[in-house]
Amino acid sequence: MAGGGRGEALAPIADHRAVLLEHLDDETATLLPLAAEHITEREWASLGHHLVANRPKLPLFGLVLEDANPAERATLLSALPAPVRDIWHVIGRPRYARHVSRVHDA
Repeated sequence: MAGGGRGEALAPIADHRAVLLEHLDDETATLLPLAAEHITEREWASLGHHLVANRPKLPLFGLVLEDANPAERATLLSALPAPVRDIWHVIGRPRYARHVSRVHDA
């Protein structure tokens, strides 16, 4: 890119991120209280099951872990059966890191 560095090239992504975070904050403040009032736990869980069934597993799980705080991450990982947790650490996490690296480098 002539005259522009990587930061300049990534500016649209930073702008998109700011809008996305605002949207997510609005969802948290507005949508989640409505969902809690009008959707049963079973219905809410079915939404999550649908998402997991229809998205690539590795990037989705990696994104969830990446965004989780340490306590949430520990809870998510502890819910996995030990062999699956081991597979995540040995295979999944390095693959996710490569995936993220490819996305960032693109």
